[in-house]
Amino acid sequence: MSTPRKTKDERDRVSSEVGTRLKQLRQQRGWSIVQLAREVGVTNGMISQIENHSADPSLTTLRKIAQVLDVPVFYFFISHETEPEVRSSRNRYLLDSHDHGVRHEFISDPNESSLEFTMIEAKPGLGSGEKQDSHPGTECALVLQGRMVLEIENRFYELNKGDSITFDSLRPHRWVNQGKTLLKFVSVTSCSMRGN
Repeated sequence: MSTPRKTKDERDRVSSEVGTRLKQLRQQRGWSIVQLAREVGVTNGMISQIENHSADPSLTTLRKIAQVLDVPVFYFFISHETEPEVRSSRNRYLLDSHDHGVRHEFISDPNESSLEFTMIEAKPGLGSGEKQDSHPGTECALVLQGRMVLEIENRFYELNKGDSITFDSLRPHRWVNQGKTLLKFVSVTSCSMRGN
């Protein structure tokens, strides 16, 4: 039985939440779009498009924005609910789309700022980007399907179905789908507010 995909309305709702929260937080900090873009290392247009709900940031970009603005990534998804919530696969927060070949789906509760649990899928040859990234926390990845090569600084680690790895995510790293089929893995990152 196949898993239903998010509708366009559901994807638009998530994009709208991210853009609205980004704009509110940027304005609370008294930053211009130009200042934020410079600090994050993206174009002014990218920040503007995210805020206006016409572009979805990649997980890497959203992490950089969160670091610069001193909030956890999940700040952009936090609701006011205080009770535990069972979240179905149809109602998870999605970054990136199948159109781009890489899909990030947040599994953990957005109100939980100390843990980021993500399901990631990537088409052959695609990955987290050309440049290595780093962020606070400890990261653990478990490959569910396919073949991934993880580059940490100047070392390479090959992971196949069932393999896992744990590392300090402050070390620059990137990953790529080196197989011929869809790569699917889960990533769990412990994280905290910067400065804590």
